[in-house]
This record gives sequence, C-alpha cells and structure tokens, in this order.
Amino acid sequence: MRLIKQNFERDGSGLVTLFPEEPEDMWYAYNLIRPKDLLRASALRRVVTESATGSTSSTRVHTTLTIRVESLDFDPQSSQLHVSGRIAEETKFTKVGQYHTLDLELQRNFTLTKDGEEAWDSVARGIIKEACDPVRSADVWAVVMQEGLANLAVLTGARTVLRQRVEVSIPRKRGGRASDHDKGLEKFFQTTLDTLLRQIDLNESKPILLASPGFTASSFQKFIIDTATRTGNKALMAQKANLVVVHSSSGHLHALNEILQTPEVTARLKDTQYAREGKLMDEFMTLLRKDDGRAWYGPSEVEKAVEKGAVGRGGGVLLISNALFRAQDVAIRRRWVRLVDKVRDVEGGEVRTLSSEHESGKRLDGLGGIAAILTFPLDDLDEEDEGEEEGEIPNGNTNGIRALAMSHNEQTPLLTTVHVVPPPPRYRHSTLRRFCTIALATSLIVVVAIFLIPINWLPHHSWDDGWSSDEARPASQGMAYRELQEILLETPNQAKVREWSQYYTSGPHLAGKNLTQALWTREKWQEFGVQDSNIVAYDVYLNYHLDHRLALLESRQKSAGDQVAGKDYDIKYECKLEEDVLHGHPAMNPGPRVPTFHAYSANGDVTAQYVYVNFGTFWDFDDLVKANVSLEGKIAIVKYGRGFRGLKIKRAQELGMVGVLIYSDPQEDGDITEQNGYKTYPDGPARNPSSVQRGSVDFITIGPGDPTTPGYPSKPGVPRQDPSYQIPFIPSLPISYQDALPLLQALNGHGPQASNFNEYWQGGGLGYKNVSYNIGPSPSSLKLNLMNKQEYVTRPIWNVIGIINGSLADEVVILGNHRDAWIAGGAADPNSGSAALNEVVRSFGLALEKGWKPLRTIVFASWDGEEYNLLGSTEWVEEYLPWLSNAAVAYLNVDISCMGSGFVVAASPLLHKAIYDATSMIQSPNQTVPGQTVRDTWDGYIKTIGSGSDFTAFQDFAGVPSANMAYRRTAQDPVYHYHSNYDSFHWMEEFGDKHWQHHLTIAKLWALIAASLIENPIIHFRATDYAKALASYVQKTKAKADNSKKLDGPLSESSTTGQHHQAAFLSLEAAVERLHNATVRFDRQAAAVQHRVQRGDIPWWKWWQKIKLSIEVKKVNDGYKYLERQFLHGDGLDGRNWFKHVVFAPGRWTGYAGATLPGLTEVVEDRNATGVEKWSKIIEGKIDAATRSLKY
Repeated sequence: MRLIKQNFERDGSGLVTLFPEEPEDMWYAYNLIRPKDLLRASALRRVVTESATGSTSSTRVHTTLTIRVESLDFDPQSSQLHVSGRIAEETKFTKVGQYHTLDLELQRNFTLTKDGEEAWDSVARGIIKEACDPVRSADVWAVVMQEGLANLAVLTGARTVLRQRVEVSIPRKRGGRASDHDKGLEKFFQTTLDTLLRQIDLNESKPILLASPGFTASSFQKFIIDTATRTGNKALMAQKANLVVVHSSSGHLHALNEILQTPEVTARLKDTQYAREGKLMDEFMTLLRKDDGRAWYGPSEVEKAVEKGAVGRGGGVLLISNALFRAQDVAIRRRWVRLVDKVRDVEGGEVRTLSSEHESGKRLDGLGGIAAILTFPLDDLDEEDEGEEEGEIPNGNTNGIRALAMSHNEQTPLLTTVHVVPPPPRYRHSTLRRFCTIALATSLIVVVAIFLIPINWLPHHSWDDGWSSDEARPASQGMAYRELQEILLETPNQAKVREWSQYYTSGPHLAGKNLTQALWTREKWQEFGVQDSNIVAYDVYLNYHLDHRLALLESRQKSAGDQVAGKDYDIKYECKLEEDVLHGHPAMNPGPRVPTFHAYSANGDVTAQYVYVNFGTFWDFDDLVKANVSLEGKIAIVKYGRGFRGLKIKRAQELGMVGVLIYSDPQEDGDITEQNGYKTYPDGPARNPSSVQRGSVDFITIGPGDPTTPGYPSKPGVPRQDPSYQIPFIPSLPISYQDALPLLQALNGHGPQASNFNEYWQGGGLGYKNVSYNIGPSPSSLKLNLMNKQEYVTRPIWNVIGIINGSLADEVVILGNHRDAWIAGGAADPNSGSAALNEVVRSFGLALEKGWKPLRTIVFASWDGEEYNLLGSTEWVEEYLPWLSNAAVAYLNVDISCMGSGFVVAASPLLHKAIYDATSMIQSPNQTVPGQTVRDTWDGYIKTIGSGSDFTAFQDFAGVPSANMAYRRTAQDPVYHYHSNYDSFHWMEEFGDKHWQHHLTIAKLWALIAASLIENPIIHFRATDYAKALASYVQKTKAKADNSKKLDGPLSESSTTGQHHQAAFLSLEAAVERLHNATVRFDRQAAAVQHRVQRGDIPWWKWWQKIKLSIEVKKVNDGYKYLERQFLHGDGLDGRNWFKHVVFAPGRWTGYAGATLPGLTEVVEDRNATGVEKWSKIIEGKIDAATRSLKY
C-alpha cells in the first residue's frame, strides 16, 4: 500500500488517499473502512438515457463517486473488497442518496474521509502505518498435501489464504495395478506443480513449505527438482533452497498451525509477524493452563485487569483481535480503541492486534477476541460485583438517575433503557450507624474465629490405637483409626466380589454402549452410602465395527483361450476373523459377542505382498531396514507384545507399509502352551488357538483422550480438530494365531529367517506348527487382501463419580477403575478391578454408617472409554484441571485386580512409603509360610509409571502422584486371554482366581493405602524417596549419553560437545543433591509436626499455639501436595506436548512402559547435543523449583 496523501485535523477527523498495490492491501482496507465513513473511488456506473422519442439506452461509464459507507463485503479467497452505501456528492451521472457499490481495485487510488471527534484514532492510524510499511513481512507459500489432495496457501503478514485446492484420483496399489498408482501419483504431482507455478513468482526468493503425512511431501520435492533438471528450468531449480519439507498429521489446511510450530519452520520464519503472534498465543495458553492468575480473557475481565494496572510495563501484553475494531457500533469500537491507548500510552504495556485471518487470531476469537498477559497475578477478575448484579448504584453514586442500557445484535433481544432511582435514606446519620454495626459485628466474628478455627483445623480424637508412640498416627473423626482399618479389612468378602464380577461380565459393555451399567454402578454406590454419586458424560469420537475381511490370495496364469489373458487370484485361505463359539459350554458368555476389530483403525481395502516383522518395535523395523528388506507397499504381520499395538502401526505407515495384522503368538505364554502338553482353554490352561486380542491402535504416546479435542474436555458443542495426527491412516486387523498360521507357513523359504537376526528376534511359539518365521516378503504370486470397514461417530460416554466430603475440601484422594470392556466378559480387564472397587466403596460406606467422617475428601471414579484411548479419565482431568491442580493429593488406580498370581505395582516415588506400609499389613493369598504378608511374598520392586491406563492424565498432565497395582500373570499361571471373549467369568472362576482371594487382597490394599492418605494429619508421603529416584534416573540417562558418544552424531563430533554434555549432567547431579538435602530436612520437619499433632497436649485456651500448629500442618501438607506439580513443563515434551511431566512419560516407542526424564532421554537417543543442553536446563530448573517449594 502506498500513502498518496494524508491530512488529519486536531479533533481526529481528516482524510487519506491510498494506492493499493497487491491483494494483501485489500485486507488492510477492509479493516480501515468503517460504516459512516466517506469513500471516494473510481467506479463503473450503468447510466440509462432517454431520447426525445422516449426510447432508452443503457451504457457503462467510468466515473468517480463518493459514498457514505453502510456495509462492506470482503472475499478472502480473491482479496476483493466491495463497499456499499449512499451517494454523498452529486455527479453528472448520480444523485445524492442513490445506492451504489464500489469495487476497490488494485493500482487505483481511493480516498477515505472520517468525520467526527477521534474518527482517526490510534488503531486506524496504526493500520495505515502497517499497511504502508515497505519492509512488511514477505509472503510464505505452503503446500499441505496427502496422496490425491493438495492445499496451496499463502501466508502473509496478516492472513492465511487458501489459493487453490488440487484433487486428483489416484488408483490404489493392488492386484498388479502398481503402475496405475504410480501414473496417478505422477499426474497428481504434475497438476500440483503447474498450479503452484501459476501462483508464485519464480524470480522472488520466498520459503515454500511442503507438508504431508508419510512421504508424499518429500516425494513431491524430489518431483519438483527432477522436473527442473529435466526441463532445464533454472528459475525453478533456484527455488530448491527454498523448499522446506516437514511432516504433518494431515493433508488438510488445518494442519498448518501444527506445521508452523515445527523447529525447522520456526527457524526459517522466526521474524515473521504470524510467528510472533503464534508464540504469544502459545505463551498465553501456557499461563492459562498454569492457572496462576497471570492470564485472563474476555472483555470485562481484561478491562478490569487494565484498570488495576496489571497490563503495563514489565511484561504486560494486551492481545486483541482486529475483528473487534470492525464493530458496526462506533461506541463499541471506541471502547476498544481507548483500552488499547491506555495500555500502550498510559500503562506502558505491549499491544498486539492479531489478525482474525491467521490461526493465532482465530484462537483468540475463540476466547472472545481479547486476552491479556498480566505483569502480576490477579485472582478475582471473574467475580462480579454483587451490587452491580443486583442493579445497585456502583461507587456510591446517588446523585442522579443511572441508565442501564445494552446494545443489541443478532444474538441478543432488543433491550429498553431501564431507569433506576436510588431510594431515600431510612435514617439520619445512616453512615455512622452502618460503621458502628459493621465494627461490632466484625469484632464478634474475630473473637469467635480465634477460638473455633484451631478446633476445626486440628484433629481431636482419642489416640488409643496400637500405633507406636514414635510414629505419626492418622486421625479418624468419629472412630479410632484402628477401627477404620478393621472395617476396611473385614468388609470385603468372596461372595460379594463374585457377585459384582458376575454382573459386570454378563454382557457386552463397549465404550459408549454401557449406560445401564453406569446407572447400576451409581445406584449401588448410593446403596453403599455414597449418596453424592453422579454420572458425568462426555461426547467423544469413537468407531464401531461394520465389516472386515482377510484372505490369502495365490495368482494363477490364465490360458490364452480365456476371455482375459493375464493373472488372476485364487483364494488360498480365508481367515475366520472371529473366535470359536463354545456351544453349550459355561465358558461362553450368553448374548451377542463383540466382533474382532481395532479402535481408531483406518478404513481401507488393500491387496499386497506381506512381511513378517517380529514384534513390530521401532528397533525391529530398524533391523529390517538395515537388512534391506522391502517394506514399502507391503502388509505387515506382527506379534503382540513388547510395546503398544498402535505404535507398531505408526512405525509401519511411516515406512510406507499399507496394512498391519497383529496376532498373539504362544511365545508370550511362557511354560503354559499346547506344545508343552497343556490342553487349550476351555479344557485346560493354554491359549485357545482362536483367541483374538482386540484393542486400540491410537498413537498413545502423542496423547490420550478424544483425538478431536486434544487438551480440552470433549463436551457437546466444542470445536473439533482433525484426529489424523493421532490415529493411523492404514488399515489394521487383530487376528488369532489360528488365522496367522497359514500366512506364516506360506512365508516359509521366502526371505531371511528371524533366527538370522539378533537376540530380540529369537523364539516364536509356532515352530512346532511348521512355521520357520521367514521374514519374506511373500512372492509376487502370493498376496493378502485386507479389508477393514469402521463406522466413526461422536457419541456419549458415561463416568460414574462418587464423592465423600471430608473435613478438608482442598485435599482430595481419588480412586478409579474403568468399566468398559472389549468383549462381553472382561472378568480380568477391567471388571476384576470394578468388583474390587465396589468392595472398597462398600467398606468406606459402612464406616460412614458407623459415624466416621474422613479428614480429606474421597472421590471414587468408574471410568468409561478407557479401552479406546483413556477417554473418560482424560476428559474428566482436562475439565477439572484447575481444581485438581489445587486439591488433588493422589490418584490410586486399579485396572485389572487379578489375571494371575504375581503382585505388580507402579507408582510415583512419593507413594512408595504408603505402598510398603500397606502391603506389610495384609495377608498374602500366595503364602508359602503361614502368616506371610503381601510384602513378604513380593520382591518390593515398584515400577516406573508409564501409560496404558487411567492414571496417565493424572500423573503426566496434571502432576498428581499416581499408582497402579494388580496381580499379573507369571510364566507358570494359566494363560490370560487379553481382550478376548475368553476373558470370561468362567475363566476367572476356573483358572484366574478360583477362590477370589486375589480380588479381595487388592480391594483391601486399595482401601488401606487410601485410608493412610486420607486420615494422616500429615500426608503419608516421603519426599526423600523422590530425590533418591531422581538421582537414579539421572545416572541411567547419563550412562546412555556416555554410550552415545561412541556412536556417530552430534554428541561425538568434538570434545567440546562432550564437555558440554558432561557439564550438563554434572549440573543435574548437583541439583538433585540440593533436592535430596531439602527433602531430608523437610521429611524430618514433617515428622516433628506430626508428632506434635499426635501428642495433642495443647490446652484449648492456648489458642495461639493451636493456630501456629495449624499453619505448620497446612504448610507441610502443601509442600507434599504440590511437589509433583513442580515437575510439570508447560510446553510439554518435544513432538508430544500433551505430556507435561519432565520426570515421567510413556516411552515414545513403547507406550505401556514408563520412560524417566523423557525429554532428555529422547534427545540422547537421537544424539542431539543441542537438545541435551536444552532439556538438562529445563529439568534442572524444575528440580530447583521443587527444592525451593520445600523450604520450611
């Protein structure tokens, strides 16, 4: 935009003449021109003339018109601006008052006049300055694509514009039609390139982003370079350095926001306006998640913050959408202009006007169009003044009539002005009387509070239970703690746990299809005494099975006499894809069965050769790539185990494979196999050959929860994101080893054998079935046809939430288990946990009936949707994150209470002491010597917490210390049919837990651990355990970094780099040592405080000592409660920013297994020296923050 003329008067009126030079300038004009302005521009006007004879003729003439603007219409795709209004100055061809629409054109002047006071305000002048800035940010082109689809967009300083969409049908690779696919892909690339070249000027050097899932973008880059070389197009070849290839989760335009946040793109575009705006919005959202009072949004809240001087020098930033300045009402526009002027000119803060046509502006529009980052926290901006709500006169304004008026729009009714007159005073000297009343009432309240607050804060019971005098003993209101323990140990019984198991396993209860079970669970809990039990629903993205097929095809050569010469295929084996029906056997659950399918699997119908890929781990695929095994375009056949199933598919599709089959190999069954002479289920403990493991194939290490609402609760009406970044785009099927056998046998003799690879490829439980575990690929004459058809819907799921309110509302312990199952049974997963949870609830309900009231609040949760992607728990945590961040003490999870005899527990280090104490008090169901406790028969190893169950959102997103425990299968236990129809009530009673003792043990352990956390005046944590664990994690990661120095990569490029990484770990070790010293002191002080509470010897009249002790108790408990939260990093982990914890996360290529110091571990594995330096500093900062939080 070129400024031709400018004339502003002192009162703010005036005019400008502007010369738009490029389409972007029309966007600035659209934001500058407002209703009631005068606009003068050239126009093409149709003029009708009448001759003397009465005949008429119509001609079009070029003229210059001046209109009083009434409305504007801007087309963002074509950058055309149409301004309509009434003629304000008479011309030869027009009269005043006639209606006309001016189409502003490039390379033609227009003059804009604004009348009235403050018409040319600071915002309008700022738009002119920005539009006419000759060094305005250059354009960036982006091609967001996937096979057959390309979106060409341009990113300017103010807008993101979709310029062209290319769609070309590409045949699938199937049945010998690979050449058709290649031709279709080449045609697609050529069409996309031709379209791009029509849009860009090759003489300009601007970045061109090429983004896609998989390898489409990199293939397109290669096509561009090859085309430039083949055609000798030097200008196109010169653009090679400008091509930036990045990975995206989708080929649709919405993925652009994700693309712009990738490191390679941010490095290239760091100085652009939209990059700075995006960074500001990310900073705002991070502060908002922290909920520390420094991030506020919404008109009234931001205005209050500005009034309080919180958006000023020292970091205050006002974020405002330019859409607010396009308001039709002048008063509304002036409101925002004055707010901007006050922040920038009076308070000295920064003002950022975000474009509503950029992703950052759209995010801001979703928050009401205005937000602020404050220089200091404010906590009460959303608390409206009660006087104003009730129509009172604010600020004591009683000298007139106050008019309450509200402008209307299409979303509000017409409101009339209401006049409110203040009432006359009732008494003389009313101010003095009011002051005396308030003073006397306040004095009385203070006196009562001085005596009552200490009494309410401190527990005051008898301490005549059996705890030793040197231990800090818990406090139970209404009964002795020993009596509470006896109730929790004696209430659970075999008959009840069996009854609950039989109910839950009596029919299908998939996620989103178990409302009757949710209602039943709520009713039972209410019967048990937990009256505050309710159903909390979320609308989530789910899929259900429609159809599937898997067939082994063998080609045959047709004779010349056939109608069609060439190859055709015979069906060599048609897979059943279902489990055997055990007619008349008690093992078979009655009623309908759930088909075999994967949650979030992609629809597709592919025919291709196939390859055996072992367990399909990242490292297995790496071995195949190094061995030059052809994977692209093939179907993978994979064994379950050694990692989450969805990550097997993720890696397969990244390597260009077109489908995945996953089966359960007897290799994972230990000693209990048919090969070793054991009968198969239901006649024996070995695996039934037809059993199929269903399950989810989402990319769990990117983030759990509804993939269409990442990071926020999936409530009705919320905006939905494209889920393709988190779920596969190639089809997959779960199959039995019975169906896998013919496929594996057909590979015999083709390709290398698994035994030729490293130790991780050895084994395989089907050798006795004539399977040699050849890798393949299968010969071209032998292919698989894989068809998968799913219905994707958004529908409700139902959590059941029960609450027992304690004396301390801001300290909460949560116990949870999920209720949904993959099959009609689910006797182990999850309903052994559901049965145990019911007994825990019943036990606490009985204690309530006998007069007990907990010190801390208890929440019980029966989650829905866990099997799909931890849906119910994650959405609940995302919805109640501010409350959980303030109040949650711990989350105790039981997914499966029993599937074998081996006790296993994973937990945050803070919970280790509570777990060891509880396991030392309960008799083990696996006693070899009478009287042995669980602790006696367990090796004492507590695993690092990973993912795969409902603790994930609590531990990794909200920073709530979590634990998960179960009796798992050992190598000598009967085979557990995971996610199979044979996970039945019959299997549990005959093979899994014959006398239900493991169920009862888990119920008692669960209740006792909860009770110790609920009832101790000082939270039953030990911070020193955390420091010791951190020290071991640092040493483990350091050893991995030392080993990486032996490999090629940044960590070994120079001794200086090595010194940097050594220095980084030395700093971490020093930080851990400081934390260890702080935790030792803190635990010692906590024990001393608990001992003083235990003595209970402060007389009531020494109220000041009671207050002091109460404050000390609160301070210690806050230190313990918030310690885990100190390790949350707002930006999250690299590449998976939903995970916020810097100490714990699921391994990025394992899923279930936990990784420690994941951000640092991953950059070490990638041999990224810069990343090591970055993450060591982040972790050191978090450790130091934890150290400071424990200062007593």
